[in-house]
Amino acid sequence: MRPYIPLGTYLLLMALAFVFPQYSKLIASIAFFMALGQAVNIFVGLTGYVDFGYVAFLAMGAYGLGVTVYYMTWLGILALPLGLLLGVSLAASLASLVGAIALRLRGAYFAIATIGVNEGVKHLIVGANIWGGGAGLILSSSMFQAFGRDTALFLANVGSTVLILATGLIAVVAMYLIQASKAGFALAAIRQDEDAAKVMGINPTKYKLMAFMTSASLSGLLGAAYFSLGNMQVFPENVFFVEYILDGLAVMFLGGAGTVTGPIIGGLIYFGVRYLVGIYLPGLQALVTALIVFLVVVLMPKGVVGTLREFIPSLRSLLP
Repeated sequence: MRPYIPLGTYLLLMALAFVFPQYSKLIASIAFFMALGQAVNIFVGLTGYVDFGYVAFLAMGAYGLGVTVYYMTWLGILALPLGLLLGVSLAASLASLVGAIALRLRGAYFAIATIGVNEGVKHLIVGANIWGGGAGLILSSSMFQAFGRDTALFLANVGSTVLILATGLIAVVAMYLIQASKAGFALAAIRQDEDAAKVMGINPTKYKLMAFMTSASLSGLLGAAYFSLGNMQVFPENVFFVEYILDGLAVMFLGGAGTVTGPIIGGLIYFGVRYLVGIYLPGLQALVTALIVFLVVVLMPKGVVGTLREFIPSLRSLLP
């Protein structure tokens, strides 16, 4: 498997963000859907388990960077890497806590168990009035103070876009390495028949938790890049917006679950449709995109990439 196309796509978009900074926000919007689909795909695509808790991981990443910049402006530019590290650590820690319990469940029971994670963490932050509580965190002045005005504006535009794309790039490499390793074969066996995998000596919980934490960590990095750095604000109602769960799943299924290239194709299609519908049929984006996803899943259950690989075998090496 040679992931040249997915890696090349992310690198090309990075170059475009630097060359045409005026379009960086548009590129960031496209990249967000692609990277979100990649992160979701590492767990859902490889295990077949549907997880509705990804918004909490996005939020943990956003709050990790947000609280570091907001409360530690004296760190200067060091607040950025330390905040990103904190955001990823919070997302991974939450995933380990939730996964250690919920991953012992299967199918619909696991999906139901993860539904309450988002609302539970959100109400904890708002109810306990931590990290700004319901008022959230406004980061613009803190970023100006910590990074300088020009640097802060550059980071909010080009920097956040590049970091979002870097998240997708890391996810591609992680997906490639997992699939090529012992863990990839174990996860494939678990997806096909978990009981049979146990008989073969595979520890399902171990490998599912590994994929779960990897996926959550990438989601945390994406949340930090998109919300805290890109929007310069963290509001509970925004970072815990449940529609992001559906967006990630839709992108993955559109492109092809379990494939490396799928989320990129799915992200481009998903964003393109929402953008055009927003222009010509404003207010109906969710309805139209849901209908398209439904039709694709019914007519092409393996997604666009999976279907192309099935009917055109020569594309299997080009579209991993």
